[in-house]
This record gives sequence, C-alpha cells and structure tokens, in this order.
Amino acid sequence: MESELLARCRDGDEVAWRELYRAHFPFVWRVARRLGIPDSERGDVCQEVFLVAFRKLGAFRQGRLSTWLYRIAANVCSDRHRRRRLREALLSLWGERPAEKVAPRTPLTDYESREAEAAVGEVLSRMAPKKREVFALYELERLSAEEIAERVGCKLKTVWTRLHYARKDFERIARKRGCVP
Repeated sequence: MESELLARCRDGDEVAWRELYRAHFPFVWRVARRLGIPDSERGDVCQEVFLVAFRKLGAFRQGRLSTWLYRIAANVCSDRHRRRRLREALLSLWGERPAEKVAPRTPLTDYESREAEAAVGEVLSRMAPKKREVFALYELERLSAEEIAERVGCKLKTVWTRLHYARKDFERIARKRGCVP
C-alpha cells in the first residue's frame, strides 16, 4: 500500500501527495514537538519537512517512510535550533532579547546600538569574505538560500556549506571577543 502511494507520488499525483501528507503529518508534528520546536514554529517546521521530502522523494528507495521522515524532521529541527541560537547571539550583541519590545530611543540606547553594530561589524570583518557574504545575506538580510545562490553565482549546496561554516566562525569569533558566553 505505502509503496503504491510512493510510486504515485513519484509520478506527480497530487492526490497521492495529499494522502501521504495527511497520513504522516501527525507523526511529523509529534516529532517536532518532542524535539523542542515551539508551538508557534511547529507548522512551519512540518511544512519544511514535507517540502524536503517532496524534493528528495526520488532518493528514497527502501526502508520505512516514517523512519526517513523522522530523519528529515530531526535535521530540520536541529537546523531551526541552531538558527535560533545564532539569532539570539546576534541579538545579544545588539543588546536585545528576542521577546523584548522596542524601547524608546534615548542617547544611551543609541550609543548601545552603535556599540553593538560596531561589535557585529568587527566580528564580520574577521570572517572570510565568501562566508561573510552568505552569512550577512541569510542572517541579516533574511534572503532565502535560493536567492543567495542566484545573487552570488554559486550552487545551493555551496550556500548551505558556507552558511554552516560561517555560523561556526561567527560564534567562535564573537566568543573570543567576549561578546557571547
């Protein structure tokens, strides 16, 4: 039954995709919850899991579909947590907290903001140019990996690889400077 459904999905049958989604969505939702994804992000994570599954279904050949979906979900959740830690590190450099409301501007907050921007700028300046470029476009400008690949003229996998190492470099450099615990 499942192999027939997968074959129909591979053939582009939209009804089969909806069946697969309905059958496995509760499982992916529970996995995301158990892996610590907040309620507010869980729907997005589930969508991302099924998008990855859609793109890579041709590579799935044997085993249980639920095991394969679990692995995708675990990777998506891990990436989500990594990005959240990185954003929190960036926010701490700017002297903000994720849940804080924007405070009214004062000479002190303006000064602190300039100091934080200078600290981020210093960390960025110590990064390799290609990593810095991808990091800034993704984390600061909020472009998608696809948009970045198009803008910098490289493969999508290259963007993800550079971003992975850029995040590590950013955290390492920021820690060395004493900006992040």
